[in-house]
Amino acid sequence: MFSCVRKGLNRRAGGFTLIEMIVVLAILGILVAMAVPRYLAARKKAYKVEAQNVLQEMKTLEWAHFQEYGAFDTSPNGTSLGFAPPGGLHWNAPTISGTDPITITMTGALPPLTATDTVWITLASDGSSSGGATF
Repeated sequence: MFSCVRKGLNRRAGGFTLIEMIVVLAILGILVAMAVPRYLAARKKAYKVEAQNVLQEMKTLEWAHFQEYGAFDTSPNGTSLGFAPPGGLHWNAPTISGTDPITITMTGALPPLTATDTVWITLASDGSSSGGATF
């Protein structure tokens, strides 16, 4: 009576075959290959938004200074404006260059950002502003 059950168990007791494991690994490889570029693109966009938020704060402070004194503050790092970079920033502190127009620039500080990764905004006394980024 138990011999037929034992014969059935012996035939399928081997586990996964090599072909099944290769197919599973191939499927996992395809899924990872599709997911990694999306993750890296989302992370890059998050770093860019982080810098743009800091630049927006600097822009607001510069316009307030311009409205009060009739000129942009040209201190190199904006500390005279009362700006303090937030903690955990992946970027170097913003630097200000020029007199009119002025350019506020941030460069990458922590990996995966490098010194060639840059985000900037340019402000002119006529009220115009423009910006950009290189990654």
